Amino acid sequence: MSQILGTEIQTYEQQRENLLGTSEGKFVLIHETRVVGIFDSKMDAIAAGYQQFGNVPFLVKQILRIEAPAVLSSLKAQVKNDSFVFP
Repeated sequence: MSQILGTEIQTYEQQRENLLGTSEGKFVLIHETRVVGIFDSKMDAIAAGYQQFGNVPFLVKQILRIEAPAVLSSLKAQVKNDSFVFP
């Protein structure tokens, strides 16, 4: 995959069932094709990623059976006076 974190997302999908069986609700740190570790908090996983790899892309994701959308947006939203306005 050529997209940023494409390899890491693919690795997560390949390991998802195993991760759900052992660590549901926790946070996984993935770099390239390797599951680096499982953490109780998102911040612990992020800190470990920066400590081990520096300022390069790595994936920190909560291990959930049901995934919620990460970003919600509206094409009709406009910004006025630093606020979102929905017509």
